[in-house]
Amino acid sequence: MANVNQILEMDKDSFRVNQYSKRPFRAIGLINVKMKFNYGIENVTLAYYRSSGTNDGKVKGLWYPIVGIKLKEGEFNEFTDYINYILSNTTLDGTAIKGWLCKSVFFGELGDKSKNPGFSNTKHYDFLLDIGETLKYLYENGKYNKMKNLDSNKLNESISSLEIYEGNKHTQRENFEKFVQDIYNQFK
Repeated sequence: MANVNQILEMDKDSFRVNQYSKRPFRAIGLINVKMKFNYGIENVTLAYYRSSGTNDGKVKGLWYPIVGIKLKEGEFNEFTDYINYILSNTTLDGTAIKGWLCKSVFFGELGDKSKNPGFSNTKHYDFLLDIGETLKYLYENGKYNKMKNLDSNKLNESISSLEIYEGNKHTQRENFEKFVQDIYNQFK
C-alpha cells in the first residue's frame, strides 16, 4: 500500500534557491508542497537541483528532485537510517563522492521511453516533472527567494528536519521518508 496518495500542489512562493557549483553551474533549491498521505494532508519540503545538462540525458536548466547531497566520500551514513538504506541500494556500489547530488532513486527504469529520466517511474512522475518545469520557469524569471545559507548541510537538514510544520501532525522527516519510500518501492 502506498504511503502518499498524491502530491496535490506546490507553494510557488516558497521556492528558495542558492548556487551550488560554478563549473558546471548548478543551483539547488527547496520547494514546499502539499501531499495527501494515508493519514491526511501534510506540507512537505522537497529538494531540487538545476541541471547543467552535462550527462545522463538531463535537460539543461530543468530542475530535478534529489534526496539530499553527499557530505563526505564513501558509504551513505550521513542521512537518516532509512534514507541511507535507500541510497545504498540505488547507487552502483552503495557509495558516492562528496558533493554528489543524491538522485539515484528517481532514476528507476522507465518503461515509457517518451518520459524524461530523473523524475521516478511512479505515479508521482507527472507531478515531479511539473514541479521541475515550474521551477525552471520561476528561476529563469527571477521568481524565487535567494537563500544565501542554503548549502549541502542546510539542504539536508531542511528535508530531514524533526520540525512539525503548521497544520501537520507528522514531522518533515517522517513525511519525506514516507514519500521517498513510495518512490523506492516502485524503483524497479
